[in-house]
Amino acid sequence: MIEVKPSRSIIGKTVAKDIYNEYGLLLLPAGVVLHQSDIRLLRSHQISAVFVAESDAVPELPMPFPLLIQSDAEGARQYLLATKRMEHLFEQVASGTVPPIHQFHQAFTPLLEHVLPNSSFLRFVYSQGGTQNYLARHSLHVGMLSALIGKLLGKSDEEVMMLGHAGLLHDIGKLQVPDELLAKPGRLEPAEYEVIKQHSQYGAQIIRQMDGAEETIALCALMHHERLDGSGYPHQLTKEAIPLECQIVSVADFFDAMCSDRVYRLGISPFEAANILWEQACALKLQASIVSLFIHYIAQLYVGTEGVLNNGDTVEIVMVHQDEPTRPLVRRGEEFLDLRQYRSLRIMKMIG
Repeated sequence: MIEVKPSRSIIGKTVAKDIYNEYGLLLLPAGVVLHQSDIRLLRSHQISAVFVAESDAVPELPMPFPLLIQSDAEGARQYLLATKRMEHLFEQVASGTVPPIHQFHQAFTPLLEHVLPNSSFLRFVYSQGGTQNYLARHSLHVGMLSALIGKLLGKSDEEVMMLGHAGLLHDIGKLQVPDELLAKPGRLEPAEYEVIKQHSQYGAQIIRQMDGAEETIALCALMHHERLDGSGYPHQLTKEAIPLECQIVSVADFFDAMCSDRVYRLGISPFEAANILWEQACALKLQASIVSLFIHYIAQLYVGTEGVLNNGDTVEIVMVHQDEPTRPLVRRGEEFLDLRQYRSLRIMKMIG
């Protein structure tokens, strides 16, 4: 590897050594191919020299989402960088150092700014499996979804960004929960579950130590498992006692947790997750107005894409119904099926 100054001449070169700013924030991980935007990033952080590979070798860092790279390479790249940056920040928190909120902002904002006007990116997020880097990825997903819900609700840009941060940090308290419990493949014992539940309180404590963090962000970490009927934790709050922002993060967290693979189960399709979300709203656990708006939006994202039914048939999503968005009109070969009429059929998996 060779040491060079950040300039246009190194665009296309591969970073050979992780690049950090003066505060220890990971700017670019080794293995990333430099873009013009990266040169601006390095200059803004006053980075005077970086190490790049001497040859134009293929990057060692694997890019996620092969399908996404074909249609949205920048989205895939921002997701990769945000994941690596969040892992680095979480490592600091786990070791006892709490970075200021602006470092999380810098790690997450480029991805969020890409996703909000290009929300079809979410289709590809939920077409991928695997449990690698679960906490960082789940945090990014909930941050993106929380901001998106805020945008759907007509919140200001500042409120949308705050909701993004609240979703991003909602599970930060899990860094103080033993890994063996978080990764346990079998059913948790009651005492083990009580330990897991403490993550919401740990999270609020960590965020309140974080320079520049709003109290609402700490409350979202504390209350994202509260439910409107009082069945949640840690304080069994009900209805208006749970701030709207916390209810938004709850919906985003619930949805992503169901769609994502875990060590003890595979994720389900967004349509299945939306069905369960609606059941939770009907049971007066989650806010129906938030859930309804969100699942209509998510279902519309999949019009024109393919899914697999529970009988194994591949279908194309043709139209989403207003009355039952999770049971769309689909095409199977030359045949059209209205899933409102075929109640035994469900969309179990999305393709691409």
